[in-house]
Amino acid sequence: MMVCQESERVYVPLNHMGAANSRQRMGKLEVVNSNLCEEAVVGFEYGVSVEDPFTLAIWEAQFGDFYNNSQTIFDGYIASGEAKWGQQNGLVLLLPHGFDGGGPDHSSCRLERHLLLSNDPMDGHVCAMPNIYVAYPTTPAQFFHLLRRQVKRNFRKPLIVAAPKILLRLASATSTLNEMSPGTCFRPVLDDPTTRDPRAVKRVMIVSGKLYYDLAKLKSENPLGEHVAIVRVEELTPFPRRELFHVLSRYANATDFVWVQEEPRNAGAYAFAAPRIKSLLPKHAELRYVGR
Repeated sequence: MMVCQESERVYVPLNHMGAANSRQRMGKLEVVNSNLCEEAVVGFEYGVSVEDPFTLAIWEAQFGDFYNNSQTIFDGYIASGEAKWGQQNGLVLLLPHGFDGGGPDHSSCRLERHLLLSNDPMDGHVCAMPNIYVAYPTTPAQFFHLLRRQVKRNFRKPLIVAAPKILLRLASATSTLNEMSPGTCFRPVLDDPTTRDPRAVKRVMIVSGKLYYDLAKLKSENPLGEHVAIVRVEELTPFPRRELFHVLSRYANATDFVWVQEEPRNAGAYAFAAPRIKSLLPKHAELRYVGR
């Protein structure tokens, strides 16, 4: 969005690209810089997503903790509205998250709080009707597919995205156009692209979010890196049991399984993910924790 400094006329280039064919309806992008009354703004965006399911309503917080002031809207309407009133909504919340020097509050979108609101079962069964989706994508292609999926599927669910600001400028966090071409889609679990021989892997590190890039850098610099695989869980709820089991099964000789996160142990996704991951591990295998 560009604003003329003299006339204050607003120009949005994406609204002037033209449809692919004459029968295709042109979309419209509207960007609004809202005030800091988060409860009112998120409530308004919830109303937009309910009133028009074909509009992709997105609220992006300046920092993840700004979401705190809208907690009542999320608890009472967004996460539970369908169960109480049969009212679906497809609101997307982009919440910056990550320990990047922003202080204790601005560093967390309270990922654990969102996961506690999920109705994802603990017993290993697949939830047929999840009430919310929580994702922590690490590549532009994954982020693109998340938003595209949000409007293309034939039902609506709230989507919370942990969206670290550092990934916007991280040189290694890139995607090719082929990863967003026809036939591609969002993948809840990403296997280690640098693993040459799965049989040589002795340690599997499971991570969610931007910490992957720090671990990948350390792995590339370590001569024993070939014995380590780093698996990314891109979607936390509904928990991708089948996809994660398929990836873990590739590493038949692995004996050390580790969950790694930058958040404190009582925060982040560990408490939610650990019991679900343990049910997928080989018999007698344990899941170690590495983090704050």
